[in-house]
Amino acid sequence: MVTNENLRLIKQLHEQLGDVLKSFNKLKEENAKLNLRYQQIQVEKQSAISECETLREQLKTVNLAQTMSGKSDQDNRQIKLQINSYIKEIDRCLAILNKD
Repeated sequence: MVTNENLRLIKQLHEQLGDVLKSFNKLKEENAKLNLRYQQIQVEKQSAISECETLREQLKTVNLAQTMSGKSDQDNRQIKLQINSYIKEIDRCLAILNKD
């Protein structure tokens, strides 16, 4: 036998179920957005890594060219300091990308 109390409980459960379903759908949408953003960040990260590798190769080439050119030690020191600052900046950028 269905009593008023049972009907009230059923109605309350129905409302709670509706709320749970709304929350589930909202979280599902948010999850999809976050997954898309994650994939975008992965692409950006891979691009930054590739650029870093390219710059490292260029650095090797510049160092070799400097060694062969016979520039003074002071010139070489200045260039090495500048290149090292570039490498530190690249490493800092990669650390930021890896943090995400």
